[in-house]
Amino acid sequence: MAALLGGAAHAQTLRSQTTWGGQGSDTAQGVAVAGDGSSYMVGLSDSFTFDVFGTPRPAISLVKFSASGAVVWQRLWEGETQPGGLRGPSVALTADQGSVYVSGITNTNGGDAVLLKFDAATGGLLWQRTWGGPGREESEAVATDTQGNAYITGTQDNFDSNGVNMFVVKFSAAGAVTWQKATNGATGSAVAVAPDGQVYAAGSRARAGGLAEFDLLALKLTSAGALVWDRTYSAGQVVDARGGMTVGSDGGPILAGAIQAGKRVVGISALVVRLGADGALLFDSQWGGKNGTSAGGVGLAPDGSIHVAGQGSLTDGANDAFVVHVSTDGRGLDATTWGGSGFDSGHGVGVAADGTVVLAASTTTGPPYALLDASRKVSAVRGTVAAAGALLVDATGSAAASAAAVIIPDGRTAYAGNFEQALVRFIR
Repeated sequence: MAALLGGAAHAQTLRSQTTWGGQGSDTAQGVAVAGDGSSYMVGLSDSFTFDVFGTPRPAISLVKFSASGAVVWQRLWEGETQPGGLRGPSVALTADQGSVYVSGITNTNGGDAVLLKFDAATGGLLWQRTWGGPGREESEAVATDTQGNAYITGTQDNFDSNGVNMFVVKFSAAGAVTWQKATNGATGSAVAVAPDGQVYAAGSRARAGGLAEFDLLALKLTSAGALVWDRTYSAGQVVDARGGMTVGSDGGPILAGAIQAGKRVVGISALVVRLGADGALLFDSQWGGKNGTSAGGVGLAPDGSIHVAGQGSLTDGANDAFVVHVSTDGRGLDATTWGGSGFDSGHGVGVAADGTVVLAASTTTGPPYALLDASRKVSAVRGTVAAAGALLVDATGSAAASAAAVIIPDGRTAYAGNFEQALVRFIR
């Protein structure tokens, strides 16, 4: 593997670090950063909800933080839920910054996708919808367009000979389904919308002729749901888009995930793949140590550079959250790790207008935490891109209003034990 750029990272300055949770397990799953510097962190929490036997059960949490890192409001959706496949609940802001969408999974009807819309200022629930068919649906990503419409993607399993489908569903700002599409034989994990309204979705599918080998599958759709192009990205033994997707300044998708190299290199590395608006491969890079890293989120800075968050064991076996900063052409610019003495992981990243990097993380320990420089060295993967030949069809599913309660939990910012969510803000 050829290093594109090596050396130590530039120094970082910590602005704030705030943990949130209760006595149970509270894990971050993603973050959206607003133009005023405020942040919305989505996660899973079992500190405040219990089943009929009094056993803690997970619920979707949404916490708004101010530009200084203080909690503004906190909400908990009490519908029955659980972690998804490669990703958990996802969060996205509308273009006018007035509303927040959260997607995830509900266990009702054998498992359906769920989409929640909140007022960004007050935290009030505006509406909630479930979507699904006769099988099980897991929504793992949400994105918005300039009109306030929402797009979710994930995996549909009808438990029949057709196997699994990657679905993409468009909802209007009022919560009505505009269109729903699916492609067979793939799982979905990422979605993003370009400024011109074109929609990108990504996931994984089995490699043709391979044995336990999987490619990354990327689709480009019009705002009306018509297929523009499809591509497979192949490298190593397994590649995926578990870290989600954003759109570059050129209108093309940028995907983050993981690569398992197979026999030549042991372990797993964080992966970032950039495609042009025409589906051409612009660059593919991997980052990480010998003990394994994987991406959990991706965000674009105002200057167009790319930030990838994730988790990894880089040195002595300790697991830390990380953010690696990559240029528009795939060169490593700098990298940072964050964590304490236990297990720490990164699940989302965004960059504010002033350049402040916002990391959504999970931790198993209380302070002190360390924000440390890491190697900025990334390596070229040199994977290949080809037309996928995917068949896009109308998905089988319908939407329904949900009546699950949304409560204000008693989440605290003093570490209470177990897993806790953390919002970390720093600047270079």
